[in-house]
Amino acid sequence: MFNDLSCRVEEQFLLKQITTMGVGGPCRYYITPEHPEQLEEIYARCRQQGLPVLVIGNGSNVLIDDAGFDGVVIHVARKMKNFTVQGGVVKADSGVLLPKLALTMAKEGGSGFEFMAGIPGTVGGAVIMNAGCIGKETSSVLKSVTYLDEEGRLQYTEAKDLGLQFRSSSLLGRSVVILGAEFHVVYNGDQPQVMERTKQAAAIRKSKFPLNVATVGSTFKSPPQGPHPGRLIEEVGLKGHRIGGAEISPVHANWIINLGTATARDVKELMALMQERVLKSLGIEMEPEVLMV
Repeated sequence: MFNDLSCRVEEQFLLKQITTMGVGGPCRYYITPEHPEQLEEIYARCRQQGLPVLVIGNGSNVLIDDAGFDGVVIHVARKMKNFTVQGGVVKADSGVLLPKLALTMAKEGGSGFEFMAGIPGTVGGAVIMNAGCIGKETSSVLKSVTYLDEEGRLQYTEAKDLGLQFRSSSLLGRSVVILGAEFHVVYNGDQPQVMERTKQAAAIRKSKFPLNVATVGSTFKSPPQGPHPGRLIEEVGLKGHRIGGAEISPVHANWIINLGTATARDVKELMALMQERVLKSLGIEMEPEVLMV
């Protein structure tokens, strides 16, 4: 049903190949659109056939079940990576990588994007999750988002109407397809300082979290005011604990690492143990940040 599209289409594609955790079974169809305009046609066909849609950017912050996804996976980070700057506004496709956006803006002296250097995700995911780092969030610079709603209708919504909260928005959990977003940019003539802050954000992320490992990133939400899940998990003695091929990182306890043979089941069991132990011992209920599919 997608063979006539001028983009990559595969059937029974193993999703562990495109997730940062490296787990996940096959999907019915895997599509990498070349540009945002193709998404309307792809989404229309999915709706006509009653096929569920999952949009993946960088593949981080998502845990795909071992059984896979019985629908269409649209991988936007492969091709949809264009962005432009005009009149104090950045227009970016949903697949633009946040560190690249942060570094490019820093080179041009545009401030407000420095924190994105520490987030291994894409624009689309950042909007839906209101992603953040070092005390800053996507909501601080977001102007608007363009997306296809559940009926396949093109929507343009301003940031103030997105219900942006800590690691959440009104788009989270909905079957929408992010096409792109607009961001405010400020030029105040301190390009060296902007670049330095951008490098610091990237360095802080690297110093606090494990590097070159297969992981979704932060497992549980960590509110700025605390309590911080990593400390709670370490306090109950689970740092370094393993189930199957999944391990609670010995570097940062809020990260689960795929040691090479982990399954989604291993990761889910480890998450359940972390939640149960912290709740029983400390009376604190931790809320997952990772999206489970």
